[in-house]
Amino acid sequence: MARAKAKAGANGPRTKSAARKTAKSNRKDGADVAQIMEVAAETPSPVEDANLVLPDSCDSSSAAALKDLLVARRGAPLVVDASQVNRVGVQALQVLMAAANTWRADGQSYAVTNPSAALLDTIALVGLSGDQFLLEGFSP
Repeated sequence: MARAKAKAGANGPRTKSAARKTAKSNRKDGADVAQIMEVAAETPSPVEDANLVLPDSCDSSSAAALKDLLVARRGAPLVVDASQVNRVGVQALQVLMAAANTWRADGQSYAVTNPSAALLDTIALVGLSGDQFLLEGFSP
C-alpha cells in the first residue's frame, strides 16, 4: 500500500495513463489560456477600442482570462465578437452572462455579435436564451 501511495503521489493520478492524460490536458489548457493572453496583449485599451474578439476556445481553462479581459473594459461600451468560437464551456458562459448583467446594471452599451453556431448550441443546450447574453438580435 505504501508503494501505491508513493507511486500515485499525495494527490496525483493513480496510473501512468492518468498522469499522461493530466499532463496532456494541462498542456492543452495552457495553450487556450496562452491564446487568450496573446489576444489580450494585442487588444487595445478599452478607451481605444470597444471591441473584443473571443478566441476559438472559450472553455473552463480560459474563463478566468476572459473574465480579466472583461473586467479591464468595465465602464465603457463593449462589443464582443463571438464569430470565432468553436468550443464553449459552461464557465465561459457564466462569465459572458455576468458581463451582460454587469454592463446592463452599469447602464453601458454591451452586445455579443456574430454568435457562432457552437456558442448558440451551447446556450440552448444548457437551457438559456440569447437575451441573457445580450446577443445581437435578441432583446431583453
